[in-house]
Amino acid sequence: MTSIRKCNNNIIFAENNGQQVIALGKGLGFNLHPGDEVEMSLVEKVFVPQETIQLNRFSEILADLPYEYVILSSKIVDLGKARLGQALNQSIVIALADHLSFAARRLRDKLDIPMPLEWDIKHIYPAEFAIGEEALNIIKTETGIDFPRTEAAAITLHFINAESDLADMPNTIKTSNIIQKSVNIVEAHYKTVIDEHTFDFSGFIALLRNTVMRFMYQNKEKHIQEDMVLYELLRKRYSRAFDCAEKVALFIEKEHGWQLTNNDISFLTLYIDRITANSDSDKTKQED
Repeated sequence: MTSIRKCNNNIIFAENNGQQVIALGKGLGFNLHPGDEVEMSLVEKVFVPQETIQLNRFSEILADLPYEYVILSSKIVDLGKARLGQALNQSIVIALADHLSFAARRLRDKLDIPMPLEWDIKHIYPAEFAIGEEALNIIKTETGIDFPRTEAAAITLHFINAESDLADMPNTIKTSNIIQKSVNIVEAHYKTVIDEHTFDFSGFIALLRNTVMRFMYQNKEKHIQEDMVLYELLRKRYSRAFDCAEKVALFIEKEHGWQLTNNDISFLTLYIDRITANSDSDKTKQED
């Protein structure tokens, strides 16, 4: 491994087997110059950003980022990989470390920043949210800092963002907003509060998420054979759920310009009928 340049005494940019990497280690960058061989016994962690351009983007962040938070972030990311059973965009280590460092300063200065999407994130991404909750315990054990529970949702967003090369934070937040507003439409249509702990509700959320992701990341919609027999059957047999599904489709088209297919509306109809079938009468919302 050859040094390219150092960010500080603990973090360097280097070349390893033809790849540009970020290497971490206590004292790793001390008295190190470009072109020097890196003392591998000092290297604690190496990761490869998805794009070389990220090295330049991270250089300013890394220069002032406390080393302890980079190591802490790395431990949390390793936990996330094990729990999710999949690779993550490695830039999450720096992005999460920067977030945790900033969050600690906010807490110290008693600046409370609310997380309005906490409910959405917890129910749309339960596996990732569980990691966020575990991360809070790791942070408290490692640093003694007791972050508010809302930070679990903020940490969750970083994992969602890192799960796909296509994913990015604005689209993650956009997806959560669409799903929450769609749930609100269903509850308003039926004047009820949906039980969010059911298997059917999880399926409804997954359907919405996959539908939104399809529109976000496909430049051209592939031709899909529409099942008009099913569509017409559901329209007649489950008219109330069908009308609600069309309201959701209209909202998505008006706000985001995406026109749901008849198949999309059919699947929404089926799930809306399921998630509203057993609503408790004592949960019924009163009209204004």
